[in-house]
Amino acid sequence: MEPTLDKCPGYNLYIGGFIGLRRPQALKNANITHIVSVLDWEFKDDAPLIRGYKHFHIPVDDVEDENLLEWFPRSNAFIQQGLDYRPDRGPNSSSGVNNLDEKGSGVYIHCAMGKSRSATILLAYLLWLSRQTPLAQGSETSDMVALPRKPLSVVEALQLLRQGRPIAEPNEGFMDQLHMYEDMGCPTTEKELTNHKIYRRWMNRRKVEESLRTMQAPEMENIIFEDEPFEKEANTSSKERMTEIAPGILAPDGTTEDKARQHPHLQAMSQVSIKCRKCRHVLATTPFVVEHEPPPHRDPNSHEQPHKDGTPLPPPQCAHIFLHPLSWMKEVLAEGKMEGRLTCPNKKCGANVGKFAWTGLRCSCGGWVTPGFGIIRTKVDEIVNQRRPSPSSFANKPSTQSAGQDTSCSTGSTSALRHPPGLKSKGNL
Repeated sequence: MEPTLDKCPGYNLYIGGFIGLRRPQALKNANITHIVSVLDWEFKDDAPLIRGYKHFHIPVDDVEDENLLEWFPRSNAFIQQGLDYRPDRGPNSSSGVNNLDEKGSGVYIHCAMGKSRSATILLAYLLWLSRQTPLAQGSETSDMVALPRKPLSVVEALQLLRQGRPIAEPNEGFMDQLHMYEDMGCPTTEKELTNHKIYRRWMNRRKVEESLRTMQAPEMENIIFEDEPFEKEANTSSKERMTEIAPGILAPDGTTEDKARQHPHLQAMSQVSIKCRKCRHVLATTPFVVEHEPPPHRDPNSHEQPHKDGTPLPPPQCAHIFLHPLSWMKEVLAEGKMEGRLTCPNKKCGANVGKFAWTGLRCSCGGWVTPGFGIIRTKVDEIVNQRRPSPSSFANKPSTQSAGQDTSCSTGSTSALRHPPGLKSKGNL
């Protein structure tokens, strides 16, 4: 028979299902003083199952779109309080735990099956604790100098928990929230969490998704315009709001190196400005382009015949360039429509440059982008902004020129003359 309570190695943290509350002897043997219930169940104030314990209730269901992240600061504080708990030793003490002085108090975290919700709460605590100073564990009385603790990643914390509870497996939505919590640095207080830009952006996206599920256009206050500072970030310079995904390439916060590696053409297009073909007004730059890929059965490279020399054919250009919502789209989005046209923001031009649909647009390659803000490629020009190469880019580059040859094209000088292919630098034009 499997144990009712499983212990997380190295901690007085126990995890299990609802049935664990019906095993008072097991709770007593584990010195449980605090219980965290993570399920949508009605607990009365003096319910027999939790009588005599400090109790914290998180009423959530095991569904991927449940917001469990907002509970992390409060659950972490309660768990830490439970681990630091020492009952009164007076004559009226009724802790009912064994060997508390030797083992310390324990915390039991449970949901229905002890698999997803309870594991998520326990993992959030491990992530948070690994980023705290030793004083958070009550080590202020120690004469030893504590070394800095290595912060755990979500994967490392889950591997540790599975040593004691092999079936621990948060659902996909909860895993995303744990990774988000890690990216935020594991805020300690609820205020720090709710004020963090990653959390606020996530909440705005959730509100947009809720609107789309009811076939309603989202409220303007919930739409994130990527070219604008987000709320209190107005005093932050544009460069500080950008992330360097490659040398000399800046992209909005949230564009990671992994995304750049997945889409190498993001780096290749990093200096492109998208301009209205009629009036030359700049509509967007590459960091605000939404990358998309065709479905596997429509991959242009999967069925096109290669060249005679065996080299594959380049994929055809998509008919649309998809963008994030940008500030020049505000006027049309404020109308509250689910779909419509995108026109050049230059009032003297007003040319039709594309369309949008909150339910998504299908590209000519077969891929879907949801929500879709598509610019028609034939209506714009993609201008490559030339940049002078940095001197460091040539520092370790071996020279391929032999003595006496013209090296003007390889010095990085802006005044060099670039000859047509096949035409030597010397001779009559």
